[in-house]
Amino acid sequence: MELFKTQRQRVLDLYSSAGQPFVASTQPYHSTRALRFEIVEADVTNGVAWAVAAEGQSLDFFTYGVGDRIVLGNNPNYNATEAETNLAKGKSTNGASDYVIEGVTMHCRAMLVEYAAGSSPLAVLPTNACVVEAVTGLTPIIDPAAIVMPPQGQSPANLENPLFQATTPFLSLEFEWDRKRVEKLGVCDILPQGGAASYLRTNGEPRSDNRYNIPEGYIWRRDGEPDGEFAARVRLQRCIAAPINLRALLTSATTFKTPLDIHLELVMRLYGLEVQLPSNN
Repeated sequence: MELFKTQRQRVLDLYSSAGQPFVASTQPYHSTRALRFEIVEADVTNGVAWAVAAEGQSLDFFTYGVGDRIVLGNNPNYNATEAETNLAKGKSTNGASDYVIEGVTMHCRAMLVEYAAGSSPLAVLPTNACVVEAVTGLTPIIDPAAIVMPPQGQSPANLENPLFQATTPFLSLEFEWDRKRVEKLGVCDILPQGGAASYLRTNGEPRSDNRYNIPEGYIWRRDGEPDGEFAARVRLQRCIAAPINLRALLTSATTFKTPLDIHLELVMRLYGLEVQLPSNN
């Protein structure tokens, strides 16, 4: 009697025993959520402030599909695109498939920075539509220091993202099925970034196949079956406070305006084996 099987072997045996051809794929699933840092205690005279991530923030990944309305950064009515997720339906696999979760990664894809209405990080108010969205926290914004200062002199926020690095040891991670069973995996600093970081900060080598491996696997069943509803929950267990420089490399303390908040767009990917019956089309 066989006492142990990985979830991959168990699923393959079930499909094989049915005696019908089946299709297997290793395409990963991805999902995006945003963690908020509020800007407080601004000292405009000296050009510094504090970015604070409040304890208790909870981010549920894989709970929405393409086209669903979600909260993303400062936009409470964002319609998710393929850039945010590749799920057709939240909490469900695609195409009536069974998915064996064997690896996980997480990285910060962008920073959203919101400024006060009618304000701008620079002295001149923007008129370009994309820039207007950037200063209102709707689209990603790049740290200006990244353009004029090499990382050897001053590692800018978007190059190595110290805010993201500071939060991962305090972000708990758990998997939930059917809103009943919960599997606690630990904290998010165990998750590599899958090639999304440089050698300076990556958890291991910055390779696309660098991921947190789960050799035994977890099964995410097809829609309508037990374990067919899945979500990955990340929760901030302690507040994080980081001083930020409002001036960057410029000499005037008032050249840059104080932002209202910063959102980190976090992307989680699941890797493994997807198995389903072939299409008749």
